[in-house]
Amino acid sequence: MTTSRSPLRILMSEPTLNRIGDAIAQVLDGRAFEPVIAARTHGSEPADVDVAFISRDVTGLSTKHRVLEPLEAFYVSLRQSPKLSWVHVHSAGADRPIFGELKSRGVRVTTSSGANSQVVAQTALAGILALAREFPRLFDAQRAQTWEPLIGDRMPRDLAGQTAVIVGWGPIGRELGGYLRMLGLNVIAVRSAAA
Repeated sequence: MTTSRSPLRILMSEPTLNRIGDAIAQVLDGRAFEPVIAARTHGSEPADVDVAFISRDVTGLSTKHRVLEPLEAFYVSLRQSPKLSWVHVHSAGADRPIFGELKSRGVRVTTSSGANSQVVAQTALAGILALAREFPRLFDAQRAQTWEPLIGDRMPRDLAGQTAVIVGWGPIGRELGGYLRMLGLNVIAVRSAAA
């Protein structure tokens, strides 16, 4: 006996639908899905969705403590969807208040932890190298149009053999640790929980 399943209603932005709609259809392997475009609901009517994807274009310039449109309308749609079972967010963290609220309703919340770990670790490495090689001092001298070579006491120490302490050993911390080890640093990782 074959039962007909209703289309999976997915709350998302239009750019997300345009970017990954075909991939969603492929993953669903024949199950119909109905995209519910967040911008069209404006949070004014129940979206009654099954799952939702909070993409970067939805989050926009919002922060954890300052929620702007279109994210606020998206949150309203999430709150008004009694069948909502899963929310996926583009970012690595799930510490915004809405996620705790959804979890208390039994909604599964997943993140994209690790998706940008290389880029973030490379940015952290750039900062470490800039500080270790006295770039701020060199930039100040350049702005003052003076020549202040890093010699004698001003010579930066080589990084090789120094110790770096990384707080957090998630995807970003592990990636950064690998880069620092390649430069000859000893790496100590501090975790919030035992391995």
